[in-house]
Amino acid sequence: MKSPYHIWLRRLSKLTVFSTLFLIFAGALVKSHEVGLSVPDWPTTYGKQMFAYPISEMVGGIFYEHGHRMVATIVGFFTMVQAIWLGFSQEPQWLKKIGFFALGMVILQGLFGGITVLFFLPPPVSIIHGILAQTFFMTTIVLAYGLSIERSERTEISGPSGVKRGAVIMCGLVYVQLILGALMRHTASGMAIPDFPTMGGLWIPTFSETMIHNINSTLFDLDIDPVSRGQVIIHFIHRLGAIIVTGSIGFFGYKYGSFVKENKLAFAAMVSIIGIVILQFSLGAITVLSERSPYIASFHVVTGAALLGACTLFILRTHPMKWMDWRNG
Repeated sequence: MKSPYHIWLRRLSKLTVFSTLFLIFAGALVKSHEVGLSVPDWPTTYGKQMFAYPISEMVGGIFYEHGHRMVATIVGFFTMVQAIWLGFSQEPQWLKKIGFFALGMVILQGLFGGITVLFFLPPPVSIIHGILAQTFFMTTIVLAYGLSIERSERTEISGPSGVKRGAVIMCGLVYVQLILGALMRHTASGMAIPDFPTMGGLWIPTFSETMIHNINSTLFDLDIDPVSRGQVIIHFIHRLGAIIVTGSIGFFGYKYGSFVKENKLAFAAMVSIIGIVILQFSLGAITVLSERSPYIASFHVVTGAALLGACTLFILRTHPMKWMDWRNG
């Protein structure tokens, strides 16, 4: 029987997971509202210690930017306590190492956030900041699973070799798609193709001068800055990635659904993945049709993170299986 200390450590790990997901949403709101420099100094806020800044002055863009910093600090504190707690616990050595790896990652993430402000939002740094956030989120899920009752009580079962491979491929595709999403957001390419499902009035984009002209004419009517061919290509690749990710998940569910259904926990994760990817695809379309409404765009970002988290959990839940050829697969 686990001690009360382990139970509370397990609860802290879950709190860290959901706090990180909220942090990603808070960060997305900063970008969606384009208020990343509303607080121009770092690590202070207008010369004041972060938690000493008056709530009454948290208005407009400051509310989103300063709020994001406060949530990030809280998540960092949770991660530090978790790492130290793990260090003094009786948990396996590999779990302790992941705990300190997560701590190092959240510190690095904070530094990139500060650099982003101090150097006036350089796209490469902002993109790395976004990618690190998603990677850190995956790490918190691995830690929470490692501390879970589910992992300690799991049983070994036989399964098709393609399930494990497919789970990793799905997660990898989602991760790459989120990188493309960060690239699109931080190169101002979110509205580079302002129509959906067509692209510049075409079903198959040509990226010709005529297509770019049509897009910029539409953007002019919408009072949005014109875009370059490069921005249009970035946006298109992200849309193509969405189709590939959705199709891959659908194919995996069709091919291995009957087997996954036999494992209650893996099936629950798979159902979550399918539900989230449908929601994510829909939010992507609505983001464009709503002319990149800040809250819709931010929900699109956090839903992408949730999809990555569900895929990570699916890998963890299928990993303990004994991989062998599944004759009926």
